[in-house]
Amino acid sequence: MPNPSIKTDSEFPINEVMNEIVESQAISLEQEFPLKKGWALKENLKLGNKGGGKRISKKVVQYLQGYFLAGNLRAADRYSPENMHTCLEELAAEGELTLEEIPTVKTIKGWIGRYSANFKKEASEKALVENMESNQSGAVAESSIRPNKRQKKG
Repeated sequence: MPNPSIKTDSEFPINEVMNEIVESQAISLEQEFPLKKGWALKENLKLGNKGGGKRISKKVVQYLQGYFLAGNLRAADRYSPENMHTCLEELAAEGELTLEEIPTVKTIKGWIGRYSANFKKEASEKALVENMESNQSGAVAESSIRPNKRQKKG
């Protein structure tokens, strides 16, 4: 005996079911889409703006270079990124810099890494050039100073 609470296909027409589903989940074209028109176009992407953030001002870079080079001359005078940040804050308190110009400690650490690598590269290139020049001038000087060898008479 069939269960009276369960409807059969003949009692529940498929068209009515489809209409109910469409009406309940209908999305009208007039509804506002949450994103602007053209949001997915390549020219509207903001991912390609690498390095487009805030830059360290030239004045701050000069101070950072001074702190870095002071540590290069004497190890006792070496500044940590935290010390550099503190010194820059003191300069801001004196009115030499503005607080907006002062980079974060993390930014200073990144700057030190880049500057250190560039500084070492330039120093090694300079040493290589000087070495090559001294070798060339030394070879010329030795040949001009060295007298011709004479054979012993004997």
